[in-house]
Amino acid sequence: MSLNGILQVGLSGVLASENALQTVSNNIANENTPGYVSEVANLATNPSQPTTFPGGLGEGVQTASISRNFSKFAQTQFMNATSMAAASSGEVNTLQQLSSLFPVTSGQSGLSSAISNFYAAFQTLSTNPSSIPDRQSVLSQAQSLTAQYQNSINTIASVKNGLVQQMQQSVGTINALSSQLAKINQSILATPSGSSIPNSLLDSQAAALDQLSKQIGINTITTSDGTLIVTTKSGATLVDGSQSMKLAVQAGGQFQQPGQGGIVYQPTGQNLTAKIAGGALGGALSAQARVNQIQLQLGLLAQGIVAVTNSQQAKGVDLNGNFGAPIFSVQGPEVFPADTNQGNALITASVTDLSSVPPTTFTLEYNGSQWNVINDANGTSQTLTASSGGTLQFGGMTVQVSGTAAAGDSFLLDPAGATAGAFQTVMTDPNQIAAAFPYVASPGTVSSSGGLVNKNIGTESLSSGTVVSTGNYGSGVAVVPSGIAPQSLSLTFTSATQYNILTSGGVVIASGSWGGPGSTAVVIPYPSNGLASGSAMSFSWDGGQPVAGDSFTFSSGAPGDNANAVTMAQVSDQAVLQNGSINQTIADLSSTYGNFTQVAKQSQSAANAVLSQATTALSNISGVNLNEEAAQVVNYTQAYQAASAIIQTTNTLFQSLLQAV
Repeated sequence: MSLNGILQVGLSGVLASENALQTVSNNIANENTPGYVSEVANLATNPSQPTTFPGGLGEGVQTASISRNFSKFAQTQFMNATSMAAASSGEVNTLQQLSSLFPVTSGQSGLSSAISNFYAAFQTLSTNPSSIPDRQSVLSQAQSLTAQYQNSINTIASVKNGLVQQMQQSVGTINALSSQLAKINQSILATPSGSSIPNSLLDSQAAALDQLSKQIGINTITTSDGTLIVTTKSGATLVDGSQSMKLAVQAGGQFQQPGQGGIVYQPTGQNLTAKIAGGALGGALSAQARVNQIQLQLGLLAQGIVAVTNSQQAKGVDLNGNFGAPIFSVQGPEVFPADTNQGNALITASVTDLSSVPPTTFTLEYNGSQWNVINDANGTSQTLTASSGGTLQFGGMTVQVSGTAAAGDSFLLDPAGATAGAFQTVMTDPNQIAAAFPYVASPGTVSSSGGLVNKNIGTESLSSGTVVSTGNYGSGVAVVPSGIAPQSLSLTFTSATQYNILTSGGVVIASGSWGGPGSTAVVIPYPSNGLASGSAMSFSWDGGQPVAGDSFTFSSGAPGDNANAVTMAQVSDQAVLQNGSINQTIADLSSTYGNFTQVAKQSQSAANAVLSQATTALSNISGVNLNEEAAQVVNYTQAYQAASAIIQTTNTLFQSLLQAV
């Protein structure tokens, strides 16, 4: 080898060391740069110079490439873990905003406490049923209950509004990142033929993918030209070549429900709401579903409170002797048409059996002749044909279809209404609280002066009245015609075993036969057009022997009777909803919230653990290790100095040679 050859070898060593040092310096400088993938200078031996002796002479070193320490598998695992962690974190944060609705500590204000206080007020009233202050207390507790409920609904509405805003922000970020990735693809396609794609461009691509995975779960496919195809987990394409496809948030969703957010794939208009998973967007959609379920259960709870309270109120009489008027009002089921419907059908729904209404929405799909009714909670379906009057019956509800539906039309039925109903206290007059039963039975007859005169000779007496369901009462029972109550009545024995029921005007309206102790004597139905329709007051014989001429008077229990107030204090334990009583339902609702939160926190903990592992794995491969880089600086510096020494030595040899000539 000539001196020039030695010089070239030394020079190659200097240049290779320079490239390696620049690569290491770049790693150190970008140690904290998001998305940066560490690089390594790959050195290769130059081809040997042919010689007459075996082995040949080395021609030095060259920089073969500057490669990225990149692992497709590690990055994919990291992106998946990032999506999971972002989704679970968002769901936990949302559910924690509802914690005030379900206080854990006993005695804290909340819906459960408000319900208990309302029915406890009836227990207090039962000790003095004519007390105006105690009656006013009942109304005050009723107003507190509806106010607390409205606070709960307002909290839920605020949370749902926040979720829609999160969706809009997330979709905006997704669209921007998709556009950025499409531009990166465009730059990759513009790389001159035969040239490698710049590492900085690939780093920008990786950083954008990492950011995108925080917003939505994604899959990536690397094509033969180096560009990426990016899709959602369900397969909707976000990036393909230099084209990006946008998502949009549809306020109201497919069925235009107030406060709801839906995701639409803009290129086709397809609704992706149920298909989005992972990332902040997936977490917001999952949280929205949870919040909707809680809101639906609250709505049914309100309907249950109204049903048992107003129904029992209608079974009593107020201080004026009138049947009890409603204390509460509430919105019933609500039906929302899909925004793609072509027909003009209008659908309404009403509850016919609240105990059979499940806590779920239903989707109604029309195929041109029949309706497919889908339970949205479990996915089960049934096919129904509307009656000649256009009605469908399912899930404890009656659905009325008017107008004409087109094949393919669909509707969403929410048993509680989209806002869980306007639960309100409608009673304002404490005198209208029905603390008494409409009838109490007393021996004797009413005199001309209005007093009760007991001239009975027999020993028979009547029990306190109870409320029963109308039906077959057996033979011998005197059944008063519907529509008579609550006017005063009398019972008179015409013989030792036969008796008549008379109005205050002396008109016989029913007859019965004495059946002995414990047998039913009289049944007085409630008005058929009232909330107590289907119920009746029943009086039984206590024990003793009647005598012809014995009489009993059925007069209003007001103002001193407390029977209905006592019953009202206990109605929260009556089975009225599918989950059971009001008390059971509020307990189940609190349990549901607790389970949602617990599962979300467990998912968050697991997701964070997976993310930590994925981050470590990716960092070990692609991250910058300053200790290793410092060692490389020393190594390549020494190599540079040694190669420089070769050049210096060659220069000395040249000088010596020139001087010798």
